[in-house]
Amino acid sequence: MLGLFNIKNIFTFLLACILVFAKAQQNVDFKQLHAGGNKTMRTGVAISPDGKHVAMAGMQGTPLFIYDWRQDKIINEFNVGNWYAGSKVSYSTTGKYILLQRIFAIDWAPNKDREGAFEIVDATTGKVVKKVNNVHSLKIANDESFFVSLSGDEVTFYELPSGKKTKSFTVLNATNSVAISPDGSTIAVSHRPTLDQVKGVPSIRNNKKAIKPAMKYRQMISLYETSNFTKIKTVNELYDIVYRLQFSRKGERLFCYSIPHLKMQVSSAGRQGYINTIDMPSGEPARTSFVSLASYEPDFIENKTQKLFGVVSFDMAPQINIYDYANGKMLARFDTRQRIFAGMKKQMYVDGKASFAFLPNRSIIITTGNQTILWRPDLN
Repeated sequence: MLGLFNIKNIFTFLLACILVFAKAQQNVDFKQLHAGGNKTMRTGVAISPDGKHVAMAGMQGTPLFIYDWRQDKIINEFNVGNWYAGSKVSYSTTGKYILLQRIFAIDWAPNKDREGAFEIVDATTGKVVKKVNNVHSLKIANDESFFVSLSGDEVTFYELPSGKKTKSFTVLNATNSVAISPDGSTIAVSHRPTLDQVKGVPSIRNNKKAIKPAMKYRQMISLYETSNFTKIKTVNELYDIVYRLQFSRKGERLFCYSIPHLKMQVSSAGRQGYINTIDMPSGEPARTSFVSLASYEPDFIENKTQKLFGVVSFDMAPQINIYDYANGKMLARFDTRQRIFAGMKKQMYVDGKASFAFLPNRSIIITTGNQTILWRPDLN
């Protein structure tokens, strides 16, 4: 009986291994790009608006390089974003500017407001147009004529390219994020709630015991008119600690990325973050939401046709999850675990972080560690 029991255990273990391996081998239609021969650790990637080039940010003082993904060739290098742990990277609407956001290797104060550093770079010359330190959030307007930053309770507007401060307004108890709508008419700001605001949220209204923790650990989002700073409304929903607000390409949705306070974290799989959606311009919370187990602020973005929505998550290694933009149904996943052993033979390593961008040919470019991967998910 003991031998039979051991055989059953071994069989169960092997079956589990096969299932894990099969999971790791999902969507195997991919290839390794050489990234122009560059093998430095990359931390951020973004596709230019015309789809021709990819900006790749590195860590430990390595340059930002502009990469022709079709030719697998580096066409330019800029000595910018010299932060030890690297940066997130994004293009402005027409590709005039590249925005770099400093990232940290470890979040030492996960429950507190976070200040960061940003650089706005001329995408053609590589010249730093504006450095901004000690702000919670920064966004470039779609018309590229100004940018907005959040520092403390102050939302401030600056001209581009001069960097001259033009106007500002105050949001009491503001926290970590500001966003500006594509048409420039609306500013979204995260903040701590007032007692009256908490009492008005449907999930709290009849639960007095929930009021105190909501006041202490939850946040809200308010919308303001850009022209005169009049408050349009406060979204009638409570969120965890908000770290990123981001409008969709056409402005019909506002995405809110938040992470629960450690005392409110219920996931046993890791520090679970949520990307909730808000319908615009109504400001009404929507049902569609996405989950990420990344321990840092993950990339999330819709593709150009707004049919797909991608999110970086984590399960033993970084993974890219692709969803239906309309209904939130998962369509495909790329798990970088399948690259760990194959890459070691070529001294190519997977990092604990990953970044990605949708390419015009229905492929997705992924960077993790010193690897650059071109993935074509099976979405049939």
